[in-house]
Amino acid sequence: MTARAVADVSRGVILAEVEIAVPPEAVFRSLTDPAELAMWWGSPDTYRTHDWSFDLRPGGKWSCQASGPNGVSTVGGEVLEVDPPRRLAYTWCPSWEPGLVSTVRYLLTPTATGTRVQATHEGFAGRPDACRGHEQGWIRVFGWLAAHHPR
Repeated sequence: MTARAVADVSRGVILAEVEIAVPPEAVFRSLTDPAELAMWWGSPDTYRTHDWSFDLRPGGKWSCQASGPNGVSTVGGEVLEVDPPRRLAYTWCPSWEPGLVSTVRYLLTPTATGTRVQATHEGFAGRPDACRGHEQGWIRVFGWLAAHHPR
């Protein structure tokens, strides 16, 4: 399955999905292990992430930096839910959109060929441009994740 995402601009929510050809445990590790996140989240033609930190417990903090043509940006937040290897949720607070706090929720479901990864990213009500931009961002991010685990 090719990575896809749909933005519901009126509600300020993005729904994204991809199927990855590895078990949920491997996908969960790819979404939470700082060293592994730096390996796949980003590309030479957009930006590269680095300096990941993940305190994987409810109330724990997470953060990373990204370097690209526009310089260095940061994103981070607070872990809301951890249920390995099925669920992960955290807040998303990007430096490029000061004051925007949104929530990312992942659901990992085993399939016959690997794992269906679904992300719900909400908190963009009244910010249609940010909602549409993150829709495109999730397509890229899930494409990178799928490429990290080729069939």
